[in-house]
Amino acid sequence: MAKIIVYLGDQERNALLQLAQRELRLPRAQAALIIRQELVRQGMLPMQAHITETASSLEATTGASS
Repeated sequence: MAKIIVYLGDQERNALLQLAQRELRLPRAQAALIIRQELVRQGMLPMQAHITETASSLEATTGASS
């Protein structure tokens, strides 16, 4: 998995932390999900890749499997 650094202002950082907490995700996982969702919305990634990768990420993060 590639690593990138994204600089956020205080408002964006706080909003990301709040959303991650509300959705029971780590902030990094939440940021990755937001980016992935926007790439799908913009037509840069296919919908199926989004669903598969999201499920894989959740399984890796939580230890859950379907």
